Amino acid sequence: MIKTTLPAKKAIAQIVDEYRRLLDPAQQRPLPLRAFAQALSDALQPMQRSVSYQTVKNWGDRRYLPDPYTLITLSQSARNDWRADFAEDLLAIIHPETYQPASEIGRRARQEHLPHNGNGAHA
Repeated sequence: MIKTTLPAKKAIAQIVDEYRRLLDPAQQRPLPLRAFAQALSDALQPMQRSVSYQTVKNWGDRRYLPDPYTLITLSQSARNDWRADFAEDLLAIIHPETYQPASEIGRRARQEHLPHNGNGAHA
């Protein structure tokens, strides 16, 4: 059984959902998962990498944590873009001792789900 209640997984799911809502022009519903995955993949295309629909769905469903290497690559390739902020927000959840959130979305998710010492452990 996959544990979907881990604080980091909840924070990641919240960040994914909030960015998807932010990117929908009408903001009546979140940007579809496939469109969101494609937007992330567009920034990774020069490195011949991509993010699949299923990967984004797994993050949103709290099944798996994102791969830090992919996030670092995304952050570097999408510099000065919402995708870099998204990647850095996720890195701040996965490795709170090393990374700080890049946006209010990431700061809010970290505060709500990892309030004690940044990594989900109680001090």
